[in-house]
Amino acid sequence: MTVFPTLTPERFDAPLYDLPQEERSEEPRDFTVTVAGPERYDGEKPYTYVVRDHTTEGAWIQALTWHMRENETLDVHVGASESHAGLPPADAGYHWNDLRPEAQLAALNKTIEQARDLITRYEAAVARFRAEDGEDIAPEQYGSYDETRADHGEEATGLVSSLAKAA
Repeated sequence: MTVFPTLTPERFDAPLYDLPQEERSEEPRDFTVTVAGPERYDGEKPYTYVVRDHTTEGAWIQALTWHMRENETLDVHVGASESHAGLPPADAGYHWNDLRPEAQLAALNKTIEQARDLITRYEAAVARFRAEDGEDIAPEQYGSYDETRADHGEEATGLVSSLAKAA
């Protein structure tokens, strides 16, 4: 029998946070949002995210949603005292995850470049197994070809996973 954790009603019958009343800014702003999940029970520090939104509430929702999806958990909350408008200080002394659009685009472009590099290396590695027509794999090379494919497959799986998360 599977036992699911109880999500107590009192957690959901009232707002979890008293967010300040604020006007939606015309231009999106940067926010630092600190989120604690179940890792806190193991003594781990919370995660800090930088997001861009028009309101504090929207920024918190972005960070919570990201953390919930990445860690596959509903057990999360914002560390309100560690969350604020703006970027973390330059001397923050901790790592933070940049979820702003330009950072996500830069990470996606890096993954694409890594994929291009992998394809180039793969094509160079399997070229020696091709038959005289240059297209098919020579039958006597099937074993070596399969080993080469397997060698490159794990790296490819990691890149595909990165691309899927970016979507």
